[in-house]
Amino acid sequence: MESKNTGLSIEDKIQIALMVKAMMKEEKKKPKFPRDWIVLRKEIEEYCRYENEKGKFAFSTLQAKIYDAIRVCLDISRFDEMTESQVRKAREVFNFIKQERDIGD
Repeated sequence: MESKNTGLSIEDKIQIALMVKAMMKEEKKKPKFPRDWIVLRKEIEEYCRYENEKGKFAFSTLQAKIYDAIRVCLDISRFDEMTESQVRKAREVFNFIKQERDIGD
C-alpha cells in the first residue's frame, strides 16, 4: 500500500490529532439535553408521583402518556433531539395536560 505525501510533517499530524481529540472531549462535555428540559422533566416526574399517590394512575403510565404527547406535538422521536425553543413548547403541552386533567377532577 502506497502512502501519499500530504505535505504535512509528523509534528503537524500529531498537532491535528491532538486538536481533534480536544474537540471530541469538549463535545462530550456538552449536555445531551437542553438544561430547561432537565428542569421540566423533573417537574413531570414530581407531577406523576403526586398523581400516583392519589391512586388514579401508575407513575410510569402517566409519565409515558405525557412524554408521548410531547413527542407527537414536537414531531420528535427522541428527547435528545429537542432544541431550547422546543422545550418551551413541551412546557406548554405539559401545562395543557395538567390543566385539562384538573378540569376533570
